[in-house]
Amino acid sequence: MKKILYIAVALFSICFTQCTKPSKDFTFSINPNPFDHTVTMNFYDAAHPGTPPAGIIITISGQDANDVYEISGVKRYNVVDGILSLGLLYKANPTDGSPAKFTVKAEAPGYLPVLIPVTIKVGQPLKLINVSMINKADPPAGVNVNVTTTTLTGDSTSTNVVIPPPASAGPNDQVVSIDIPAGTSFKDEAGNVISGSTLTSTVVSFSSTSPSSLNAFPGGTASDNIKDASGNTVAGRFRTAGFADITMAVGATEVKTFTKPITLHMGVSSTQINPATGTVFSAGQTIPVWSYQTATGQWSYEQVATITNGANGLEANFPTTHLTYYNLAVMENICNSSSVVFNTGLTSSESFLIDIFAANDPNIPVVAGFLVQVANGGTVTFDNVPTGNLNVKVYRNTAANSQTNFMVRDGSPVGIYSGALCGNTPTITLNIPVLTPITFDIQGRCPSSSANPIVRPTVGVWYRAYGSGSAYQLLGQVIQGYFSTTNLSLNAKYDFKVIWGGNKVFLKTKIVDSTSYHRTVVVPPDQISTFCQ
Repeated sequence: MKKILYIAVALFSICFTQCTKPSKDFTFSINPNPFDHTVTMNFYDAAHPGTPPAGIIITISGQDANDVYEISGVKRYNVVDGILSLGLLYKANPTDGSPAKFTVKAEAPGYLPVLIPVTIKVGQPLKLINVSMINKADPPAGVNVNVTTTTLTGDSTSTNVVIPPPASAGPNDQVVSIDIPAGTSFKDEAGNVISGSTLTSTVVSFSSTSPSSLNAFPGGTASDNIKDASGNTVAGRFRTAGFADITMAVGATEVKTFTKPITLHMGVSSTQINPATGTVFSAGQTIPVWSYQTATGQWSYEQVATITNGANGLEANFPTTHLTYYNLAVMENICNSSSVVFNTGLTSSESFLIDIFAANDPNIPVVAGFLVQVANGGTVTFDNVPTGNLNVKVYRNTAANSQTNFMVRDGSPVGIYSGALCGNTPTITLNIPVLTPITFDIQGRCPSSSANPIVRPTVGVWYRAYGSGSAYQLLGQVIQGYFSTTNLSLNAKYDFKVIWGGNKVFLKTKIVDSTSYHRTVVVPPDQISTFCQ
């Protein structure tokens, strides 16, 4: 299968180079799709979206992990140029009421590890997951990393210790400070007091209003693995007011618990709306505190914190005896899936970006940059949508509209819906400007005696505006050799990218100077026996 797919890459590479005279030297690549369900993951540096982290190591676990392959058909999960394409073996295909599930763990030198739960449901053949990774030495706006050392005497603190917020924090950043009482000792995972003379604390605080910070929310803001105040495992979506990753070590041994409670002071934005009250956060209000286990991806209810006016502005204060991710958040109920019908008015499928806001908060979406590729009259299924009324905004998937930063939107949305999505299937009619579609129609031709005389491949295509230096975005999916889009502008210049086989990158900068690219490519003779039979 691997040889077959590489030949498909070569086919489309030849094709887009030779389709028409204006496209000379343009290289594109696509492949047939051996899986019914695919997941494309786009890993990027949160502070520099155009530069993916180097040396990413992928581990896949969970219910259907054994049936997840790199899209070229091998059990090798290489991230190339920040892109990882996965396919689900057909025997694990989802059925009604029984989705496919697995978890992807990504680690890279110098970066916080990330754990990404993946759920594939019926009607979701294609899935794009953008994964923000935080470089601890170069965090993005809204994220602060503070490393401090404390001298211990007799394996414990000799005086009250205050770990302050970083001096580099901005005036609107939501920082964290920690109070450790005198006489506190530190325990390892087995509950043993750790012997040592130096405590190293690393506090990573995340703003609840910065897109680059929110994109790094561990596991995504929706989860079906939340232990509520009653100890039940439930599904929900967090409306976070700030979160933090706190780790400590005595010498080289990681701290898990303390002999005395420590107190955390987590910053809260005075401009953010409290979902529980519908008003901005203020002193005297309360908010639930949740903890996260990176090993299992489970959130657990901890307690309720009271918001006060602190030295660094509004803050939620609470004691704890253990270390983890902490999240200040109101958890909202969600429905497993909801559907929207899109009237696009276009003659072929097109990709769009969708932002979904809670009715009482027009500033921070609960779902941001959700990419869909849909035909006129087509239905799109959404995962984990909050119950209640929502505001849905649909944007064109142009290079000017970011897939990872909801604050980067070019002009007004082309479609709007207000109301409930759960238990409802609304129709959104899009108002798209009259644009010239750019079409591609590609096929490979085998000898007439072959079992497969015509081959029409499928793959995702990434792009960005030339000279922008921004992150590549998914333009859309070439399906069985055909693709049409109004998101490319005629005579505009773009960088294009296609990843295949876990080790091949196809890049080309090109002015799109034709509205139609058609080509039949002859399969190379040395690959006929493999590709055409």
